[in-house]
Amino acid sequence: MNTCSIDDLIFDKVSFSYEDKINKKEILNNFSYKIKKGKFTTIIGPSGSGKTSLLKLISGIFKFEKGEIKFENEILQLKLRDISLVQQTASLMPWMNVYQNVELGNINKRNKKFNKINKIIKDLGLQEYINFFPYQLSGGLLQRVAIARALLFKPKLLLLDEPFAALDNLSREIISTELISIIKKEAVTVIMVTHSIEEAALLSDEVLVIGFAPVNVIKSFIPPKSKNSESWQKLGLRKSLEDKCFRKYLKSIRDTSYKALQKEI
Repeated sequence: MNTCSIDDLIFDKVSFSYEDKINKKEILNNFSYKIKKGKFTTIIGPSGSGKTSLLKLISGIFKFEKGEIKFENEILQLKLRDISLVQQTASLMPWMNVYQNVELGNINKRNKKFNKINKIIKDLGLQEYINFFPYQLSGGLLQRVAIARALLFKPKLLLLDEPFAALDNLSREIISTELISIIKKEAVTVIMVTHSIEEAALLSDEVLVIGFAPVNVIKSFIPPKSKNSESWQKLGLRKSLEDKCFRKYLKSIRDTSYKALQKEI
């Protein structure tokens, strides 16, 4: 059983809606939940369920109407400088090269002692591309740059919104496991949104399945321990799928997701 901490990311009776002169869409209605600090949590759910909106509320891009969000026992407004969001599109500056784009995440520009740009670039396999511009990079490399910039910012809470969605399946599997391994070494709290059940099961410490908006957590899943000496993530998806225990875990998440979708339809 998981224990809760006041340092967790805590939603307390939060409400948020999109509204214009004609329509109103309720995204959160009196929503309360706790996401574990220091863990990699993935949220999966149908399109239009409010997953991206949830990340934008946490990052401060959207303002909620009622309730309170806390992280590390402080209200969200005081923690925004500790939060970094990597969106579906890399959002790089087209007139800057790789090094310059990564450098944007360096808040200690005047103190070279704390400048980790070169280390981050090397860790993410970008050293050969430092003088390349965004239009010269593949989708996978663009996301590496975006994640490098986010990590250089030294966030305590990293938000990933479908960061590998633009990649083909093979590249997605290879790059996602590689980059998540690097992210986990930073010991930050991570919340990722994805449509890929396999990706969620493979990479996460916890998977949250939500239904259509307003957001509600239908069920949370904790991965079983691998019978091998290595984690599921290090084994990779293909090898993990050879294990009956992992296939059962994956099926449980998929069945819950499909039931939620069918219920709403």
